[in-house]
Amino acid sequence: MSRAAKPARNKQSFADTFRLDNHLFYYFSQVLARRTRALNAQLRPFGLDYARWRVLAVLNEAASMSMGRLADLTSVDRTTLTRTLGMMQAEGLVRRAPNATDRRGIDISLTAKGRRLLETILPQVLAQTERAIQGFAADEVAHLRGLLARMVDNLKP
Repeated sequence: MSRAAKPARNKQSFADTFRLDNHLFYYFSQVLARRTRALNAQLRPFGLDYARWRVLAVLNEAASMSMGRLADLTSVDRTTLTRTLGMMQAEGLVRRAPNATDRRGIDISLTAKGRRLLETILPQVLAQTERAIQGFAADEVAHLRGLLARMVDNLKP
């Protein structure tokens, strides 16, 4: 048997030592999944889901936004976002218009109906956030926000 073909002995592989409950991103996915499920249940009576809530929240920050910027800020891939925006436009929540300076571009904005719906659901969304940080001091939340912002910056392409 060649040297390279011999099975490793007395060496632990990364998989042998990996523990999911020690993996930071395991907790991120758990937090996001649990919050998303809770929000979906609360938003369903309004004809919304988590993806549509994210679009409303992001578009609330600007008069209009390009598709690429919206995809980046909502963390939704463009195919899913296109489908979501189509449904939201049919519901009268958003408007799509050609970009004035780039014929290929589309600008997306909230309609008055979309803004009213956001104002209606926002207290429920914020209540879920408060539920997630229950027992945290204000300085702990601020510190966590800062750490997460640094991680986002670290992972930018």
